[in-house]
Amino acid sequence: MQPSINLTVNWDIDNRKLIPVRNIHFPRIEISFNRDFAYPDVWVYESEEYDFDSLLRIKDRPRYFTVYFARKFFFNIEEFSFLSTQLAGHRIILFSLFDDVLYFLRKMLLIKEAGGLISAAKVLLDSVETDNERLVISEHSRNVAEISHRISTMLGENDEDIKIAGLIHDIGKICIPASLLFSDKTFDDQKIKIFQLHALWGEALCDKLSHGIGGRLFLESIGFHHERLNGKGYLRGIRKNIPDIAKIIAVSDVYTALTEDRPYRMHFDKDVAITYINAKAGELFDPEVVEAFKKII
Repeated sequence: MQPSINLTVNWDIDNRKLIPVRNIHFPRIEISFNRDFAYPDVWVYESEEYDFDSLLRIKDRPRYFTVYFARKFFFNIEEFSFLSTQLAGHRIILFSLFDDVLYFLRKMLLIKEAGGLISAAKVLLDSVETDNERLVISEHSRNVAEISHRISTMLGENDEDIKIAGLIHDIGKICIPASLLFSDKTFDDQKIKIFQLHALWGEALCDKLSHGIGGRLFLESIGFHHERLNGKGYLRGIRKNIPDIAKIIAVSDVYTALTEDRPYRMHFDKDVAITYINAKAGELFDPEVVEAFKKII
């Protein structure tokens, strides 16, 4: 019988009186408030006071991620967005709500259990906790995978790895605060900046989980699918040398997002989405990919 896999977490907390409140009892999540794990899977640094130097000292210690749980009320989304982006540059995730931390830990346990990038993505798609998560992650990724594969076949590439690339392209979304990602409130510019970090976090997970197997195709699908031909995409804002797989997923991703319901809006009609993508060929999307897309949709 295979031994059960546990997620180890060092939970630094500035107020020891809060430990009983943080005494979390989840199966197979081991939490130490005394730094018992030399190299834990996740390191949670919980404090009301922002101590950047302390965060930097521990940021490379965990197997997966360092989390700054800012136990404070942010006066505005601009402040939270600015700090999220700053910390992400150092591979530190920012949460301000306890439930967001717990959601993240549950997903990280599933990732560790899966043991690899592809298996982790499939497990995450099957581990839906809410209807909004089903809409934003699970159904969306499956639809992107199917459309991407059909586009690639039309382009003469019948590669099953392209379907897998579509499944995993949004794996980094588990690192975005769930309270924001699955919110029924319309995204403003500051929330969008936080959301955009999912491409960076996806690259980090790909690096940690792929072990060099099929790494380039999958890394390109994760990290480049929001790049655009006019250079106004993210994360890099490049105009040239956008990988082919990213060009395919870019079209599939936008079409799927537009034609699906979202917690904060209803879907657009299929014809509206097709018209938009066709109008943006050459500006945002690769014209050859758009032509193949129009033939298969």
